[in-house]
Amino acid sequence: MKTANTIFKLFIVSLVLMACSTEDPAELDSSLHGTEGEVPEVSAGTFTAKIDGADYTIDIATAVLSDNIITISGKKGTETITLRMPSTIGTNSVNTPNILGGASSTFAAFYNTDVTTNSEATTKGDLHMTIGEADEAMPWIADAPTVIFSGGTTQIKGVKSAVVDSGVIGSDGQPIFNSVTQSVNMLLQTDVAGSYVFGTTNHTANYNAGGAGADIFEADTAVDNGAVSLVIDDVNKLASGTFNFIGTETYTQDPLIDPLVGVDADGDGMFGGTESDLGYDPNNPCSPIRPEGFTGYDVTNADWLAADCNGDGTSNEDEINGPDGDPLTTADNTDPYAGHVDTDGDGVSDAQEDLDDTTGEAKNDPCLPVQNQFYTEYNALNATWMAGDCDGDTITNGAELVGPDGDLATTADNTNPYFADFLTKTFASGSFSKVPYGVPTIKRGLNISTHDSSAKKIIGTFSFVSASLGDDPTRWYVVTDGAFDVTYTVAE
Repeated sequence: MKTANTIFKLFIVSLVLMACSTEDPAELDSSLHGTEGEVPEVSAGTFTAKIDGADYTIDIATAVLSDNIITISGKKGTETITLRMPSTIGTNSVNTPNILGGASSTFAAFYNTDVTTNSEATTKGDLHMTIGEADEAMPWIADAPTVIFSGGTTQIKGVKSAVVDSGVIGSDGQPIFNSVTQSVNMLLQTDVAGSYVFGTTNHTANYNAGGAGADIFEADTAVDNGAVSLVIDDVNKLASGTFNFIGTETYTQDPLIDPLVGVDADGDGMFGGTESDLGYDPNNPCSPIRPEGFTGYDVTNADWLAADCNGDGTSNEDEINGPDGDPLTTADNTDPYAGHVDTDGDGVSDAQEDLDDTTGEAKNDPCLPVQNQFYTEYNALNATWMAGDCDGDTITNGAELVGPDGDLATTADNTNPYFADFLTKTFASGSFSKVPYGVPTIKRGLNISTHDSSAKKIIGTFSFVSASLGDDPTRWYVVTDGAFDVTYTVAE
């Protein structure tokens, strides 16, 4: 028989066991409480984009400043677009973007399609257009190839920015280089993959050399003159192909490079912008040093009249007026540039060419310095200049000026000695590879419209093409129409 004390002890033990076996509702449903220490993410702002033309709607945006690098990400499930930029980044024009590249770039971009696959932005290393020109040892490689399908047509274009030696030495003793833009353009009257000839079917091709000559070499559309192949990768949205053609030059005047626009402050016959570009003093009426016989000066300019450009102690004004003080009576006038020899007849005195060209070759070369297509200051009576071929079209300067009739006075049949009017050029073994199509016209890169470092607020747009890492074959992703408006935090 159990005593009252024993019964009481058993009751206490039962209560303890019941308490230990009671199920906690919170333990059965973890959604009722968060993990200890876990804080729900808060979006840093907005982040949008398109990937291969499809909207990329994010779940959350993050933005952090750490080690002088701002990292901005837009997350969508297991997909993430990430941008990296220096903390000192400022605003810029859409036309001059910060070019996005891969991991080693100052401005970098990445697209993680899931937790294992990563792609990084590429600039031009794998997206290219190349021309192995028949008359050149080195191929021509475009900086920015594009392919656009529109209204049943295909436009294929490659652009290359080049720097060429102007043949002039600046006031600092360094050579002056001019920037020119070159491009290859092909327009096909189809948007279907295949091989097509340039000719009677209105498939066209041309090469624009740009710069001083504004040379345009156009494929002959009256006959089959070259061909292009077109391969379309619909999955990766890439276009590739090969091409070749023979181009005949078309004379085109480019008003953007016409030197007859500007102000001639010092009256020396050269506009200030041109003088500065060539390293001359735009406020010195005797810079550049003009040769004997030059008459392109401004007789109404006070600075030029007061100067003494040949250093003989007589002002330019007194030289052209003569002892009687009347410029209209020319018998007693003298040449304000007398004594300045121009050996090669190119309109640039030997003294100036010696200053500009440390090699000493320019004063005997009628085509140095290189002049643009509007240049007219040459000496048409100089045998050296007449025998030169300044546009490289195999027709001498003299033959260009006199035309088929051999008469300088009849200008209807004359051609331009500084423009290769009838030059043909063969473009062979050209190719374009992995060029994304459907990319917007804005340049690929990162554009910042607002960066308030005190408020840690940054707003911008972006666009890039990325290549997958480790995949074979490479998968390409075209990320466009990207935009973000975020406030970043500083990492501890």
